[in-house]
Amino acid sequence: MASDTVYQATWKMPSLIEQGKDQSITLSIEKDGSAVTLTSGTLSLYKPGGSAVVDAVSGTVSTGTFTSATIASATTDAETLGDQWLVKVDLVISGATFTFYNDAALVAARLYPPVSQSDLVYRHSEVVSMLKSGVSSLQNYIELAWFDIVNRLYSSGCTFWKWRTSSALRPVMFSRCFQLIFRDYATLLDPDDRFSELADFYAEEFELEWERMRSRVDTGEDDTISADNKPASAVIMLSSGARSRRGRGGR
Repeated sequence: MASDTVYQATWKMPSLIEQGKDQSITLSIEKDGSAVTLTSGTLSLYKPGGSAVVDAVSGTVSTGTFTSATIASATTDAETLGDQWLVKVDLVISGATFTFYNDAALVAARLYPPVSQSDLVYRHSEVVSMLKSGVSSLQNYIELAWFDIVNRLYSSGCTFWKWRTSSALRPVMFSRCFQLIFRDYATLLDPDDRFSELADFYAEEFELEWERMRSRVDTGEDDTISADNKPASAVIMLSSGARSRRGRGGR
């Protein structure tokens, strides 16, 4: 195995394992912009403390993607909810075994993006009509925005999977989606830089909305909602000066 071989393992966010549900975990591997041919793969799942609840169970491989065998509901049904779980995937590539890890949490339920393509079109009706050739929807932007938000929440130490006010995430989803959309459009379509200004504007809006974001929390994940609205982070970053408003266009 070449020690300098670098594959891209596209873990998009922490692995959220839903307690007491049949589910599988997938991982895609690329190199040089193409899916890597995988020979075989296994999945291991470790709970806090390092004990394996799934130990090197085989999965299937297809066009650069490994899909684990089903993690049966009984495997996690009696386990304690929380983070500090660990996913390990061993893949055979070109005769050598490569190991890929990802953080995980055992959760009662997942959160899902509270913003759809229809919502984005209501705010900027041109965003779909200006999609580049071969792209039929805004789904990729929505997913990228969601993964960015989830990863930032996780990095801040926020147990976001316990949030129950999903609508609290709408403002940051709108801002991040439009930031990604208009930044992309600025590189492809707009010689007058209008899209670049819109992207800058939504980047600032994203940070403002992040500071305002609050949710009621199911602390014990037992369907009991706390009385307090919790911020995304214990630390609120305050600007020391005036914020610019490039690209508002009088909005």
